[in-house]
Amino acid sequence: MACALGIEALALREARPVRTGMGPARAERAMRETLRARAHAPSALVFAGLGASVVTGIRPGDVVIATEVRDDRGVVEAVTSTSIQAALKETGLTVHHGVLHSSDHVVRGPERVRLAESGVTCVDMETAAVCRAAPGVPVLSVRVVVDTPEYELVRPATLVHGVRALRALKQVGTVLATWHPNVSVD
Repeated sequence: MACALGIEALALREARPVRTGMGPARAERAMRETLRARAHAPSALVFAGLGASVVTGIRPGDVVIATEVRDDRGVVEAVTSTSIQAALKETGLTVHHGVLHSSDHVVRGPERVRLAESGVTCVDMETAAVCRAAPGVPVLSVRVVVDTPEYELVRPATLVHGVRALRALKQVGTVLATWHPNVSVD
């Protein structure tokens, strides 16, 4: 289990995540170092945290499980799990599936539209890099939406939506603390 930011690690603390740092370079470096320090390669990895929806109809606090992870270099991963979706829904969370695009910057405005038109549902800055750092290891990406096309980060509602997203991420952490991806990844 891993995440990028300290605030994500705090919300996910029940699952005891490894913190990689923000952005693709930090995430890839930290994941390579973490995997190198282990005696055995993991059978699967969960990368969780906050993300941004690029499509309408997804609200802050909703969860997106990636069906595919890509970045500007191409597709790097496609792992999903129906068991984690069911477990998250049991806690009352709204769960969506879709393509996750990892960017090296915060995505706004027209770029969101372009990504949505290409089939992307959600964006983050680290998952593709984590997948590249762990070749051959299935990576399940679980993102809680903090901003959407209707509610971008620069708006006054960001504080309210951020709190909602962090509460949902804490619920995700509670589920992930007892869920075992090496048994349940589909």
